[in-house]
Amino acid sequence: MDPVLPPKRSFLETISPRVYAGIGLAIICVCAAWLFVESRPVTNFVPNTLVRVNKNMSLSSVGALLQKQNIIRSTYLFRIAVTLSGKTSTVNAGDYFFQTPLSVWQVADRLVHNEQGLTPARVTFPEGTSVRGMSVILPSIFSSSTTGFAFDAKKFAALASTSEGYLFPDTYFFPPNVTADTVVSTMKATFNQRVKTINSQIVASHHSLGDVVIMASILEKEALTDTDRRIVAGVLWKRIADGMPLQIDPPFAYALGKTSDALTTADLQVDSPYNTYRHKGLPPTPINNPGLEALTAAVNASSTPYWFYLSDKKGVMHYAATYEGHLANRAKYLGK
Repeated sequence: MDPVLPPKRSFLETISPRVYAGIGLAIICVCAAWLFVESRPVTNFVPNTLVRVNKNMSLSSVGALLQKQNIIRSTYLFRIAVTLSGKTSTVNAGDYFFQTPLSVWQVADRLVHNEQGLTPARVTFPEGTSVRGMSVILPSIFSSSTTGFAFDAKKFAALASTSEGYLFPDTYFFPPNVTADTVVSTMKATFNQRVKTINSQIVASHHSLGDVVIMASILEKEALTDTDRRIVAGVLWKRIADGMPLQIDPPFAYALGKTSDALTTADLQVDSPYNTYRHKGLPPTPINNPGLEALTAAVNASSTPYWFYLSDKKGVMHYAATYEGHLANRAKYLGK
């Protein structure tokens, strides 16, 4: 009788449980080491990096973009991090600003929760600021040295040039990478919103919105207080109705890019539609962007006997009903 031989065992069956445990531990250690290395911030990170994630980008494409811009090491681990966040394959489109290097987990968390890292900057445009003045203010706030971005002032001036008067002067909070288009559209939308509050007054004044805005822009330069603005508005509307030239300096100074004090006698002789000494009526466009108080004053002009006014060296207004009275005020308060 032949002896019964034990069944042959496979190679794997010959490996003891201890060896299996050692292999498993080795695999775990390798994976842990890979996770540790690949999840760390990249060493060649460039400070103040902006990454633009467009709509409808796949998660793989976003990961590849982040890797290319030295934000993460591993696109595979990035996808895992996003999936573990509970958002499956969803990240938010937008501009993400990275000032310092982050781990892949931190990067994924920011994109999942739309934390773009762009701290809004405060921008204040005083009432009566022209497009030319805004083109100076904006790049002083949004400069590459302060925000990491450079505002396109030339593009803003080009876009805003036809909207003088309709860019509402106010305090705004814009992200540091704001575009000229966004600034213009936001300020125009604010103007439309604010002017609605006095729409009934504009209708009652029997003046067009365009004329009201032009007059308000003049009032911003001609008077400092609400009372004076209303009196000056009454004087100027009365001059227009009577066919008398406005004979004021701010519109002409605006056209020449000068201040009223810088105007010369020769300047006042130049033929320009903004020369209110030679042409009757309002100038063709607003000369700045008026605030709500000036707009309100333009449609709530005070009825007075005055036809003339001037501002003394301290900014105090003096009025006269006659030209002789005006000349007397000039001699008394301006020494002319």
